[in-house]
Amino acid sequence: MSVDLILVMLKSVYCSRGIPTTCFYQNLQKDVNKLARNNNQIALADVLREFEDNGTTFTAEMVAQRTTYNKNSINKYINEKLLDKYIFHAGSRTKYRIEGISALSNDAFLAVMSQSSKVKQKTPEEQFHDKLVSRSLDAFTLALEVYNRPSMKNRVEAFAIMMVNAWELLLKAEILKGEGYGRIFYDGGKSISISDAVKRRLQEKDPVRINLETIIDLRDHAIHLLIPELQPQLSRLFQATVLNYQTRYRNEMGNAPLAGQSVGMLSLVVDGPAPEVALIQKLYGKHAAQSVAKFIQRFDETSKKIDSTEFSIPVDYRLALVKREDESDLSLSVDDAGEGAIIITKTKDPDATHPYHMNEALDEINKRQATISIKSGSFQAVLNKHKINNQTKSDMRWVIDGRPRYSEKFIRWFVDNLKQPKWLESAKEFRRSQLRNKR
Repeated sequence: MSVDLILVMLKSVYCSRGIPTTCFYQNLQKDVNKLARNNNQIALADVLREFEDNGTTFTAEMVAQRTTYNKNSINKYINEKLLDKYIFHAGSRTKYRIEGISALSNDAFLAVMSQSSKVKQKTPEEQFHDKLVSRSLDAFTLALEVYNRPSMKNRVEAFAIMMVNAWELLLKAEILKGEGYGRIFYDGGKSISISDAVKRRLQEKDPVRINLETIIDLRDHAIHLLIPELQPQLSRLFQATVLNYQTRYRNEMGNAPLAGQSVGMLSLVVDGPAPEVALIQKLYGKHAAQSVAKFIQRFDETSKKIDSTEFSIPVDYRLALVKREDESDLSLSVDDAGEGAIIITKTKDPDATHPYHMNEALDEINKRQATISIKSGSFQAVLNKHKINNQTKSDMRWVIDGRPRYSEKFIRWFVDNLKQPKWLESAKEFRRSQLRNKR
């Protein structure tokens, strides 16, 4: 059927309903404009997806050169529709990076671009949630800044205080969003404690919870332990909580804290021997020395028992054959008595660390929560959305003889995230959009 014939038929329909011919042409022009606008925006999406896939840092001018839009229009789209959602500043106000647009279908991208730039009126609860998250991020940022300031003598203590504060505010924001405003207060109107917030949001044996409770205990009851001499142990504990917070923040807000900046590793994660108790006693007194000895013993025992980077970050050494001894971390020697030997690394058995095949993982997830029945389709949607399927040898997924297996950490992660509103639905929508794009 020709275009002309279609236009004649549509025009006759309008006339039969008593609609003036001018309205017909006006509506037709609107449809043509909408189609052109959609095509231009899809072309824009393709350019942004290419930049994201290639990891390109770009400017508005670079996008304008590849699309029908001018630089001012690109700046407007970025600032009103995409900034801090999918596009983030990268070192300056004119340079950007992209995160998440590749996962959007064309329809989803058009929906984002069609949203009104007017700010939706937020409820008092939503406003309070945003303030809690904002204050949490401020405390997290300050914790990193003070720890990475070598001239600050009490930076170990300051980090513990600010990091606990960051966690407290973030967990309360989660409770407010998931359970309601009243749940972050006791009956008398006082805000709940960090300990109660931890119990509500983290499972008892979760390494993330054990790590956080250890730091809370350091802040509250073990002032003698927040000393420079304990930095090799404390830095491993602190590093783990930084990575844990980063994951938690992303799950709550959909983007990483301090987007555009690297906050993965503290710059002062220290390796070294345990401090000499006799020296601690000389510098700080008998009581401090006893506290340090007990802490080191308890820390080592807990690290071995939990065996998780979510509790503490291990300091590993790797062997390589080098021609010059001064280029190596360690040197090997032969000794009949075996004195001075050390264990370089411990090999983990994936049969023990990743015991769940898919059906077993599904059973375990459904056993630990009764709210949502998880089936294989939803399971695969989550794997695709969060790129778990891309991992062949990780602490979440390990492929053995062509069959993927999943760890206890993965099960806890899955169950814990089911508490987040629309977390599962967003994964399902992501998978649906993938299937539509393949057709």
